[in-house]
Amino acid sequence: MTDPADPVLLFDADGRMFIVHEPALADELIESVDEFFEGYDGLGRPVCAYGEPGKVALELASSEPQGDNLRARVERYYLVFAARHPTRTPPQETDLTAFVRAVAEDWIEE
Repeated sequence: MTDPADPVLLFDADGRMFIVHEPALADELIESVDEFFEGYDGLGRPVCAYGEPGKVALELASSEPQGDNLRARVERYYLVFAARHPTRTPPQETDLTAFVRAVAEDWIEE
């Protein structure tokens, strides 16, 4: 399977979002696969984590984009976490790749 396209949007179980611009450096954000909850690459395809603690990498879980699931995750993030910022609303791009890029550019580090 091919490597995930950047940027990768990662979500924890609470709905927080993190951005990985270089998927090969996932181990800097994810210490072990147990910490991984859900993620999507720059084309909207789901990713999964694998590897030993300290050497975690990301790979595609499917080659098919999961646009509806991804958009729902992003919507939840904006409702729960970005809501504190009154000017923040989810990007409205209809193209999934453009949507992922817009989300990554608009991301607010909590």
